[in-house]
Amino acid sequence: MKWKAWVAASAIAATALPAVAQGNQVTRFVSGSTAGGGVDTISRILAESMGPMLNRTIIVENKPGAGYTIATDFVAKSKPDGNTVLITFNVHPAFGLLGSKLSFDPVKDFRAVGMIATTPYVIVANPNLPGSNLKEALALAKTQGRPLNYGSIGMGTPQHLMIERLKTQTGVDIRMIHYKSVTVMTDVISGIVDFSVLTPSSSAAQVKSGRLKALAVTSAQRLPELPDTPTVKEQGYEGFVSDGWYAMMLPAGTPPNIVQAYNKALNDTLNLPAVRERLSKLNATPAPGKPEALDRLNRDDAQLWRKVIADNKIVAE
Repeated sequence: MKWKAWVAASAIAATALPAVAQGNQVTRFVSGSTAGGGVDTISRILAESMGPMLNRTIIVENKPGAGYTIATDFVAKSKPDGNTVLITFNVHPAFGLLGSKLSFDPVKDFRAVGMIATTPYVIVANPNLPGSNLKEALALAKTQGRPLNYGSIGMGTPQHLMIERLKTQTGVDIRMIHYKSVTVMTDVISGIVDFSVLTPSSSAAQVKSGRLKALAVTSAQRLPELPDTPTVKEQGYEGFVSDGWYAMMLPAGTPPNIVQAYNKALNDTLNLPAVRERLSKLNATPAPGKPEALDRLNRDDAQLWRKVIADNKIVAE
């Protein structure tokens, strides 16, 4: 074998995952998102590039419902052989913080592969909600004695905890309506609920068309695609996370060589110009790094949300 060919073959072998039972070379990227949701879209972008790198066929399998715990539980109980991967987001470290009984441990039952990307949130409302921004909408609701309702994917999620903190800061009666899927945006558009907290990728087009009204963004700076929408901090409110994040995890017990193979393929994928461009269109910033960085972020976020829960006396309804 010529030298260059040998080097290329060695590089592929170093990245490719070891063969598994019965020669199965199919990997599932499991997502708690419905088709077309943010996690689903990012899963499909990664699958296209990571499959050839890992010498595998990667399929995306959606298991929505129960605030993403169905998908998470499924991966936690899967065989740790590299065939089943969780694509998740910053809901993960908030699991169970409000006392919900889980059939899995969000820390002990997983091995971090790495961060995928970060993204801000947009607080969007029905266009008929009084007020041109978040501060005005909340002030008018308080003056009128009008309760507001918002759509959330579940109790104890970062979006839920952000709004609970906002309730404490403003004294406005804000009531959560629990949704299992992306239909929350449809109900905001139709006026069934007043507002929700969504990603720019899922909501910017609806804002530009006038079907939704953007009240605030949670990023440190205004977003280029929503330049007239002020940040939450600009409007005088503190305690909102500036970014959400997406991440990749494997079941606990997955051998280190498999974890490292996935981490390398993930980071290599996130450095591809075509992938970075596609993520940019979703307002997601690639965040390649080591598994330890994701472990640290999980711990830090869990500590943050425990403090928010305690400080604002948030209890499960």
